[in-house]
Amino acid sequence: MQAYGRRAIPVLRWLRRLSEETGKRIPVRLVKGAYWDSEIKWAQERGLADYPVFTRKRNTDVSYLACMRLMLTYPRQFQCQFASHNAHTIAAATVAAANTPFELQRLHGMGEAMYASIVAGAPEPRACRIYAPVGDHEDLLGYLVRRLLENGANTSFVNRLADNEMPISRIIRDPVEDAEHERANGEAPKPLVRPRDVYWPERRNSTGLALDSAAVRTALLAK
Repeated sequence: MQAYGRRAIPVLRWLRRLSEETGKRIPVRLVKGAYWDSEIKWAQERGLADYPVFTRKRNTDVSYLACMRLMLTYPRQFQCQFASHNAHTIAAATVAAANTPFELQRLHGMGEAMYASIVAGAPEPRACRIYAPVGDHEDLLGYLVRRLLENGANTSFVNRLADNEMPISRIIRDPVEDAEHERANGEAPKPLVRPRDVYWPERRNSTGLALDSAAVRTALLAK
């Protein structure tokens, strides 16, 4: 489940109902999402009315916390797995979960020191899964570039943690409080131009067709 998707919460609710209908506990791996640039470009190519993902990193962080709390509320329906290298996110999961079991996940080669403290140093050791990408060179290269872009961004926890001049309070600040402060003070930055308006006022963006979708092809052929 990619928290940067605006459908994340509705999909989790659907999965909860599916679990209850089938009597099966569903394992869900919650991530923030690694294809942001592609999602933005695909939406612009298709001239969509809006983006399917949040266009600000902070909103993705807030969405992740909301998804996490929803999953932890239904331990009989969800086997909770939280993938993150952000200390604030991991701390939030620990506090929100209380005695509800969940699994942490990290990428091989990242967050080793932090996870060593969390997994082995806690009174009740947490389950931790370490994963690594497997595939052909061309696939892995794209994956590596996305990881570098993500961790090199100014808003990245890894990037901020490596800055010795940055105060701890800023590194671990709550994204919910930041979002509420911006809204209350009218400090939110200018929103990203919507896909259908990227050429405005010269012209309206053309509407693309997702021909890989059977529903789109069926409607097109019917016309």
